[in-house]
Amino acid sequence: MNLHTEHEYVPIGRAELEARTESGALFRSGSARVEVTALAPDLWRVGMFAHGRAPDYSTEAIARARWGPVPLEYAGGDRAVTLSTESGSAIVALDPLRITFSDGVGRTFAADDPARGMGTVAGSPGEPWTAPVGPAVRLYKQHHAAERYFGCGERTSGLEKTDSHQTFWNIDPPIGHTASLSNLYTSIPFLLALDGGKAWGLLFDNTHRVEFDLARDDPATACFGADGGDLIYYVFCGPSPRAVLGRYTELTGRTPMPPLWSLGYQQSKYSYMDADELQAIARSFRARDIPCDTLYLDIDYMDGYRVFTWDRERFPDPSKLLSELADDGFHVVTIIDPGVKVDENYFIYTEGRRADLFCKTLHGDEYHNVVWPGMCAWPDFTSSGARSWWGDNHQTLIDAGVAGIWCDMNEPCVFVPLQDTFPADVVHNGDGDSKVHAQVHNAYGSLMARATREGLERLQPERRPFVITRAGYAGLQRHALQWTGDNSAWWEHLSMSMPQLQNLGLSGVAWAGSDIGGFHGDSNGELLARWTEMGVFQPFCRNHNAKGFRPQEPWSFGEPFESVCRKMIKLRQRLLPYLYSAFEECHRTGAPILRPLLFEYPEDETTYTMDDEFLVGDALLVAPITKPGVEHRHVYLPQGAWWHLWSGERFSGPAHILVHAPLGSPALFVAANKAVAMWPDMNHVGERAAEPLTLMAFVDEGRGEAVLYEDAGDGYAHRDGDYARTRIVCEGSPETLTVSVGKREGAFTPARSQMSLELRGLGREPEAVEVDDRAVGYEWDPDTDTLTVTLDDDASGHRLTVRRNGAA
Repeated sequence: MNLHTEHEYVPIGRAELEARTESGALFRSGSARVEVTALAPDLWRVGMFAHGRAPDYSTEAIARARWGPVPLEYAGGDRAVTLSTESGSAIVALDPLRITFSDGVGRTFAADDPARGMGTVAGSPGEPWTAPVGPAVRLYKQHHAAERYFGCGERTSGLEKTDSHQTFWNIDPPIGHTASLSNLYTSIPFLLALDGGKAWGLLFDNTHRVEFDLARDDPATACFGADGGDLIYYVFCGPSPRAVLGRYTELTGRTPMPPLWSLGYQQSKYSYMDADELQAIARSFRARDIPCDTLYLDIDYMDGYRVFTWDRERFPDPSKLLSELADDGFHVVTIIDPGVKVDENYFIYTEGRRADLFCKTLHGDEYHNVVWPGMCAWPDFTSSGARSWWGDNHQTLIDAGVAGIWCDMNEPCVFVPLQDTFPADVVHNGDGDSKVHAQVHNAYGSLMARATREGLERLQPERRPFVITRAGYAGLQRHALQWTGDNSAWWEHLSMSMPQLQNLGLSGVAWAGSDIGGFHGDSNGELLARWTEMGVFQPFCRNHNAKGFRPQEPWSFGEPFESVCRKMIKLRQRLLPYLYSAFEECHRTGAPILRPLLFEYPEDETTYTMDDEFLVGDALLVAPITKPGVEHRHVYLPQGAWWHLWSGERFSGPAHILVHAPLGSPALFVAANKAVAMWPDMNHVGERAAEPLTLMAFVDEGRGEAVLYEDAGDGYAHRDGDYARTRIVCEGSPETLTVSVGKREGAFTPARSQMSLELRGLGREPEAVEVDDRAVGYEWDPDTDTLTVTLDDDASGHRLTVRRNGAA
């Protein structure tokens, strides 16, 4: 696809207003119809339907199809029509039809290119099978000189995507992929733009092959194109990144609340070959005092790689094995691929064939290709019947005690040709609306994840599903978490994982992570330790590597690396209440968990290039070391006061600083007046009561707020109010520091009686400490400059006052 040089591009020309709709307007230009609709005051949808096709906005991306009417003001006449909400306007010029958006205070954005606008490419793509797919569609938007682009989902290279060409076509990339490769396993054709500190977003909703040219070929233009289908896009008016992501995830779906155990450290390998090896790994974690909540079984647990089976020689009694591991605090997750072995003696295959649930060739035969089991057929996940059947087949794994499902190879990937995908003309009959694979390719992985999640919800309605996927499309976050696939044990891949995860977060997929240590190739002690220092702050925290390479469990390289990994994984485990609160914020608002600095500080353009550091929630700033033999690094601190966790040194941002970060002490900073909730040491979730809960804060002049969210950690009682939300406000002046632990909201009662307030950075022992205006005892550690006060943890809340300088 060449977005700019196709000489047969035909832009939309003169148009007429055909009708006003409830929240928008319908225009006609020749045989094409263009509909502009306000779904919300700050969200616009545009659809161009060529050749008289009726508007149809149903895709796998969209979670919320129904929106209430939006009050609109209509203005204009023969030359233009302006549709205005309380938050902004869509200005539709009629000759030719061109659309510009405005926020009502003088900011215009997402304006059509005057010459090209939107349109089709005549005669494209050209292959005989593509008749139902074409014509190709294009959208040209003006690019302002100061406008910067981010997002685009799972990407290589840096955080910023201005001056780049982005391809959206799910592949299983070659091992050792580099920043020169644009597309990977997942396609999310969404971008977030920043201009003068103000944000807007655009979702180009099309599951064909899509490409963006983001002011690369023409610095004045951003182009969005697809090989076929209708041209549908959504504009999110912002004006902040938080507002854009909030509305985007309202449209495409929010990350579900995870089971609490799934936030702990996880250990995987391709493969732990039998029950004895898996048990030995589990014993080593406990004996070495290294936290771990989850272990993985890759494809070798199956009988000849047949999905939904067990190899009974290697795993003679799965139920007993998983029960014993559960007794020691381990959950077990198994991998599932979509390829079903063609085998007349295999019940999954014969059942699927009998029900006509597999993808077909153009001639109506089952489509077959080769993956791990040999010759395979693939479920047609566009069919609701196939999704239901697939989901129900997880029963045999659930009955054995499997706690989660890991969807792999679902780009979909085939081996003939090697690491390729289905031919474009493979047929998906769906629910009666047949499509060829070229039309739905990018949605296949999401549909498999959806089938898996919905199946687990039916099979275990009292538990929150845990589903991982390698491939997906926009909206993936409501079905599964995303792991970034088969990375390599390279320092370069450690470095690349940071902007990759930040852009995923800016594209709605907040629950994500890369494989700690690298999947392919030999890791080493320093690389594993440094990757663990970064990886424990990923929303998804898993170590995973491949056959034939050095083992890379946390103890594999001896000292000092084992101790570094232990220290960092213990810190992860202590931070689970803080991380769980960040997950709940994400679930409720769409805010990323691991977020780029620009998300919180969009007015600071220095943050736009700081993609080798990141925030976790709004209180922790992490700046990992990503090169061997290095102990110092540059860190940029945005506006406000920041405290170095290990030394207690205070810095005022914005500032560029040099930080000493030896092994085991990565550059980690805490924002002033932001309380960070922490558990006591544990080796797995539920090992013992989280007593006491610690609220750690560096209290400084000014004010800050944090929210602690708690619930049962599984199930759905929180939907009916059985949760606890506590606001913690820290305020400081030269004379007095106060920490207000608010009245608990919700019906959930945590299983603890005490809370410990750990205030750091006071500078000297206080003159007096009061709780609810009464003097109380406290502990003062002059070596760490830390004041510790223990409170009764009840629902009524408390106010801690610390007086210094002899203040009354």
